[in-house]
Amino acid sequence: MKKLNKKKIKWIVKEVERRSIGVWTITHVQNITKQHAYRIAKKFQTCEPEFRSPGRKLKQITNEERNIVLQRYKEIRASPTMIEQYLYEKGIHISHNKIHRILLEVRLVKEEHRKKNRRKWVRFERDNSNSMWQFDGTEMDDEEWILPVEDDCSRYCVILRKFENMTTANVIAILEEAIDMYGKPKEILTDNGPEFGGTSKDSEFDKVCEK
Repeated sequence: MKKLNKKKIKWIVKEVERRSIGVWTITHVQNITKQHAYRIAKKFQTCEPEFRSPGRKLKQITNEERNIVLQRYKEIRASPTMIEQYLYEKGIHISHNKIHRILLEVRLVKEEHRKKNRRKWVRFERDNSNSMWQFDGTEMDDEEWILPVEDDCSRYCVILRKFENMTTANVIAILEEAIDMYGKPKEILTDNGPEFGGTSKDSEFDKVCEK
């Protein structure tokens, strides 16, 4: 389906109310379903359509997080990724992106303009299923985490679980559960999150993968 802008939404609402043309004509013109047309007409009949700003909404930084990060930076003078791993080992979970924002506030790091430039989108895809699985955890608004495991070839979500904390034990558990259902993948792709061992080559997660 096409993405609808304000002009298209207002046209749909008006035409559904007027009934001068059939709803099937509306759906054909806007490339949407009949149910979606009625849903839009009902939702925006008495209010103006509003759209969220593009991009993810940044989570607020608490004073406690700010104090922890600045104190650790004074102790070890390391990059946001290294500070994230250091805090993780102490049982404190603060993402390196949030750490970078905190350090940026007091000008202890520089803004990375190179990462802001829009890159050309390229889709890498394996030829066969189980050639590679991708792990990528996401922190939710309720401060819990979801971890989907996606097959790189088919884009099929092999497994999806929700945790209170993104720990190595939880990551290993979901990997073993997925292997029991679908067999072993040839490779696994993750980021350098501490739950995956960070930059270490001898982490608990690496040992399980090698096994």
